[in-house]
Amino acid sequence: MGIESELVGFLESSIKDGANKARDIEIVRFYYGLNESPWPTLEETASKFSVGTRERIRQLINSKFRDNVSKSSIPSLNTLVEILQSREYWLTSELEGEIFEAGLIDKETHLKGIFNLIDDVNLDCGFEFYTPDLKRATRNSISSSKNIFLLRKSSVKDIEKLFKKAQSLPGRCGIARLNCLEQELSHYYTLVSLLIESSPTSWVRVIGDDYWYIFENRDNTIINYCEKVFGVIEHCDAARLATTYRNALDGRTYKYPYPSTEIIDEYLRSSVFMVNTDSGLKFIGETTRLNEIEEDIASFFDSSRSASFPELREYLSQKGYGQPHILKSTNFSPLVYVDKAKGRKHYMFSLIGRRVSELVDNSNIDIYELYLRRLRALLDVGTDETREQTARKEQYILQEWLFKDKTHEDCAICGKEFSVKSLVTAHKKPRADCNDAERLDPYIVMPVCVMGCDYLYENMYIFIDGTEIKRGQSFSNARAESGFIEDLVGRKVDSKWLLGSPSYFRSPNKALQRTSR
Repeated sequence: MGIESELVGFLESSIKDGANKARDIEIVRFYYGLNESPWPTLEETASKFSVGTRERIRQLINSKFRDNVSKSSIPSLNTLVEILQSREYWLTSELEGEIFEAGLIDKETHLKGIFNLIDDVNLDCGFEFYTPDLKRATRNSISSSKNIFLLRKSSVKDIEKLFKKAQSLPGRCGIARLNCLEQELSHYYTLVSLLIESSPTSWVRVIGDDYWYIFENRDNTIINYCEKVFGVIEHCDAARLATTYRNALDGRTYKYPYPSTEIIDEYLRSSVFMVNTDSGLKFIGETTRLNEIEEDIASFFDSSRSASFPELREYLSQKGYGQPHILKSTNFSPLVYVDKAKGRKHYMFSLIGRRVSELVDNSNIDIYELYLRRLRALLDVGTDETREQTARKEQYILQEWLFKDKTHEDCAICGKEFSVKSLVTAHKKPRADCNDAERLDPYIVMPVCVMGCDYLYENMYIFIDGTEIKRGQSFSNARAESGFIEDLVGRKVDSKWLLGSPSYFRSPNKALQRTSR
């Protein structure tokens, strides 16, 4: 038998018959997560059943259940605890799947309520709910976080130390490779990788066995380079920028490996601080001033587009700089692009991009960048706020991006024109799966009609592959829906709705890449 059946059976036998018996059973069921609430509280239960105050509900649950129950009253809870303790940690979604398969819960059951039940029958499970930043989960975080973790309370301090180590690693490396800590992390390696991946400020790429990551809200070499470089230039080709940054990293000594040019390039193109423009990448973060020798190098390239090292060295020597200082500030500078195509003796040096002063109009910001800047302004305060429930603070800006001053627009899926009242601001991939950089990119959304396309796309009965709509999950016993899907399959999506990262579009066969436990 499952937990709910055993709980109801116990209540049926222990509560005396009376006018309120059925209601009292429902109150207990609700409070322990066997209804629609993910984290039932005494206040919510009182409001739901219009029964006095939280104190009245507490008294009722005590008298009808807690005062009478024992550890053996609901045997399925012991089975759940055994499953729980078979691992060091769980994603709540994984535990839900495991105990559902074991027949202990229904799909509508909420784990937090079940854990309240475990506590109230005096079973010691030894686990607690935590957010990806290793804070104890709250009611709001359980409903809004991408991932919630169940961790052994006795292990949390050790996990915190290991996670702190992983958080600090990108600072020097720019983009860190988690594999470098694999031996130190030991059996917590996968857990730490999931904590990183679940952070809204992280950027993660898994390539084969290599796990690369960066936290965009923490001090970091790559971001520091951008703050310096884009104080001098406005745009830069992504590949040129990545090559220069990788070369600059080679001038630093560190026991852990630096990322490849390809990894840096991929990060820069999708960074929360970058705008992709026709002229190249543009940085929208705060910039910093150059030091003295960097100012002189930039001035040198004002009159010379490129130069050999002897020419640059002579100029800087005349300025009074010593040879070691010159070598470091030219051969390994994030400001200086080194063309190595003709061999070591024929390196050519140039400024990484055109200086800001050379550009005709620095005030002309296109509509995409304007909205991107408005969205990225939310980074410092976060994208969620709590009122009576969690609100999406960026949503009104995204709606304005799609529909401002419009009465009609085309649905991105079926291509038909609708009143904007019949269209929704649909995320290309679920918002809960987006990091902050993705949530705050105008290209993450597209207009989709509520006449069927929104439902079919959200539930992945259809998906976008490249430029084309394809059939997704099977939709059994749905003759009318299948006909609707058939009309959409093969249709080409308008290119304006395909802008942004191709990774925004999910498909049924795309699974999260994770290292096995």
